[in-house]
Amino acid sequence: MKKTDTMPLAYAYAEDGKLYTSFCWKLAEADYFNAIGKELVNFAYLDGNQLYGVMRKLYGDYAFLAEKQPNKDVIADVLLEKYEPWFRKNTYFAVYLMSILDYLIDGRVDERVFPGTDDADRELRKIAKNKRGDAAANVIDPIFATFQSKRELAEAALRAVYEDDVDDLAPVERYYRHEQEDPEFQKQLSATFTVKLGRRSTGDRSVTQLTVLDTVDDLLRYELFLLVTQGKGYKYCKNCGKPFIPSGRSDMVYCDRVMDGADKPCSEIGAYLADVKKVASDPVLSAYRKAYQRLHKRVELGYMDDDEFTRWKDEAAQKRDRCTAGELDAEEFLAWVDATSRRR
Repeated sequence: MKKTDTMPLAYAYAEDGKLYTSFCWKLAEADYFNAIGKELVNFAYLDGNQLYGVMRKLYGDYAFLAEKQPNKDVIADVLLEKYEPWFRKNTYFAVYLMSILDYLIDGRVDERVFPGTDDADRELRKIAKNKRGDAAANVIDPIFATFQSKRELAEAALRAVYEDDVDDLAPVERYYRHEQEDPEFQKQLSATFTVKLGRRSTGDRSVTQLTVLDTVDDLLRYELFLLVTQGKGYKYCKNCGKPFIPSGRSDMVYCDRVMDGADKPCSEIGAYLADVKKVASDPVLSAYRKAYQRLHKRVELGYMDDDEFTRWKDEAAQKRDRCTAGELDAEEFLAWVDATSRRR
């Protein structure tokens, strides 16, 4: 069957605390799975500036290839492969990134993603219809504006359900209250879904009950509904302070998002900063670290050979561990470290 934007955007099901989603785009099919709520919460707190840059770069790469390659199917294959890591970064971002690629390849706006219900959607449709100027370049900003609007809706929904501290209601009770009493919530986030039997994923012969997600709004609503009824409550990252859903160990304290101005995820930055803080507050660890760096620098400058440094490092690590375990007096360790690292 030819995939068109008249088909549902995706089919999904939940099992064992995970949400499985299969997308039907014109250029490709893709299956995603993650802990229920993780994609939605990450979407709400993604670094928009970084993702805008990716969208603009996708257009730039398309324009460069289009000058050299007339076959748009070939261009699509090249870009799908090159941007595959970004398509895997977040389900919701993938929807908007694919909508850009779809438009660049065949010039049509995917109505499942842009139904024309807000200003950014209408601007995008006008540009596409009139082919005004360089239409392909001009669609990036309204697509990003729609992406940001949907991201802000996700953030507002999560705050309403999980962070409203004026009562002691559970998230599912708050969700129900908003659905019954809040006209704006009813308009944007209340939904009913069609279900059907189908294959779990492309190439999988097992059958399960699938929920039909016609639009990106349905995707957001469905994951929010699952999060409050079946998912884990989210935690707050000790580095950026923003909510996240642990996908592995329940005692995780850092999210895996890359925040504004950072080049590494909080899980790496936070662990490093925690280690730095621990070393700075512990005279034994601090003395070991400074001595290690001092002697390592001597090796780099040629004043100490590798074997000698390795022997010192192994002995120092053993003494450090004995000291932190209470088997060696701290003053004795500090005196030894100072004497052995400065006399070389």
